[in-house]
Formats: sequence, C-alpha cells, structure tokens
Amino acid sequence: MLSVLKNLFFASPVTSERAARAPQGKVRQNKKTKSSPRPAGISTREIDAAFYGLILGVQSPTDSRLNGFEKKVLRELDQLLTSDISHSSLVPRLPAVIPQVMGTLRDQSSSAADLAAQLGRDAVLVSEVIRLANSPYYSVGKKITSLERAVFILGQVGVRQLVTNAAFKPLLNLNSGHFTRLAGTILWEQSEKTAFICDCLARQEKTDRFSIYLMAIVQNVGYTVALKILDKNFDGSQAPRSVLFHEQLINRSRKLSWVIAREWGFGAVVLDALESQIEARHMQTSGSILFAGDKLSKVHILSALGRFKGDVDQLAGRVQGNLKGSCRAGYEALPGSGKN
Repeated sequence: MLSVLKNLFFASPVTSERAARAPQGKVRQNKKTKSSPRPAGISTREIDAAFYGLILGVQSPTDSRLNGFEKKVLRELDQLLTSDISHSSLVPRLPAVIPQVMGTLRDQSSSAADLAAQLGRDAVLVSEVIRLANSPYYSVGKKITSLERAVFILGQVGVRQLVTNAAFKPLLNLNSGHFTRLAGTILWEQSEKTAFICDCLARQEKTDRFSIYLMAIVQNVGYTVALKILDKNFDGSQAPRSVLFHEQLINRSRKLSWVIAREWGFGAVVLDALESQIEARHMQTSGSILFAGDKLSKVHILSALGRFKGDVDQLAGRVQGNLKGSCRAGYEALPGSGKN
C-alpha cells in the first residue's frame, strides 16, 4: 500500500527532468520498462497551497513580494526557532496525561478492567472509548456498550491513540483570534484524518503504530503556533496573500513542529519523520507514511468542500483498492473518500 501511495505522489526526479526538457507531446517511453502507477494529477504543492490557503482564508495567493505583515510574522517565527522555546508562552506544554497514561499502559500487569477503571473517572474519555470501539475501523459487528469491553476491543494501541487525541485536541483546535477562527476545526480534523490513515499504513507495514499515530497528531503543532503569531500581528490592513509567504510559513511551521516534539522528549521515530517533512526528502518508512497520510487527509477535506475535482475520485479509488478490511471501511467513511 505504501509503495502505491509513493508512486501516486512522487514522480521520479529523472523522469520529471527528462519530461521538462523534451518537446511537448514527445516524451519518449521505454517500452521495455514495466510501467508503474502514474503520479496523481494533483501535485503535492497544489494540495498544500489549496489547504493552507483555506486555513488562511486566501483562495488565490498572488505572486508578489512579502508585505510588512508577512515579513513581521516570518521574523517572529525565525526568532522563536532560534530561541529556547521552553520559555515561550506561544508554545504549548506537553499535556501531563500523556506520560501518566503511557506509564500505566507500560505496566504489563494491568488488565482491561484496571484500565477501564482509570478511564472511567473521565466522562469524556468513557464516551470516546465506546464510540471508537463501535466505529467501522474496529468493525466488531455487535454494538459495544460496556467500557471494559470497549477497552478490550481497542487494546493498548487504541487506548493510547484515544488518550492522545483527548490530550492534544485542546492544543490544536483553537478559536481565539482572526486566523485561528478561520482555521476553526479544520486543522484538528486534518490531524485526526492523517493519524487514521497513518495508523492503517503502519498496520500494513507492520511498524510502530503508536509512534506513527503520535507523529501524525502533533505534525500541525508548529502551524498552530504560527497561527497565534499571525493573530498577534494582524490589524486588518494587510493580509497573508503572497505565494512566497505561504511557502515560507509552511516550511517554518514544519521546523517548529520538529523543535517542539524534541522539547517534549518524543522518540526518534517521531522526530525523524517530522524532520523529513521539512524538505520532503530522505524519508524512511515513518516519514513516507506521514507524507502520504498528510496529503490524503488534505485531499479528503478539500474534496468535501468542493475545492478539487476530477482526479480526486481517481486518487480515492486507487487508495481504496489497496486498503484491506477495517482500514478500508474506516477510510470509506472519511469525507472525500468517494463513498459518501
């Protein structure tokens, strides 16, 4: 599955270079070479441009110089990246529940009943555990009503993921200023969708599911901080309209996500994957999974809002054809998957 997604999103640099040099309509094909799936008709750059344009409320960025507002925002981001972020009020603190629950889950002697008793103290977590256990992803057939049964169905990985969602949602789902209000729930929704897709890929690739899920949930934390800086400097006289600003904002936000994850003490799998997104190169399995999940989740959201046409259905069809079992059922339930 991962190799299929890489072929959909990554064109061979050699092939792309030859195509650029060749006269239009005369790109020579090597008939002896077995063809691989063509890259998606939507480029990854177009996906990012459309998604972050949606977040910033700018549908058509202009090819212009940076204005004063844009320069100030980038300057403050650069200052933050070169400072000790542990003292910055802009950077969220790691939720205390994360290390606490991780410690409990590492205790091999704890049972589903023990874990259910701990989770049962929080009504929000109880409802989320039961809701998730009844989702198409776990597809047990019979409706689950017992908390202990739901914990058993989810297993340790599922409970870790659920607690991670509950802990990080308040940090990423902001609504405090002009740009965080524009982003609304979309940035958090994209994080959740990315995490779901990445978990499916991690299962199929037989790799560390929790680290993969965690990196997907926290990948947008840097952009959330950037939105706070945008809010702080915005007075309505200038808008973030230049293509150059959007590209530099994305790049700095990805760097900041990596810096924050390092400050939080996350492991090498998470840090390596986040670092590989900065320039989209030198990706190991975890980085490739995050890249593919990120782009697919953005396509889902943009498609549901009518921002992309045509090639989205073809892309969704290719992905669905390579997913199996509960992953396919869960994927088809996502907006923009072509099944809703």
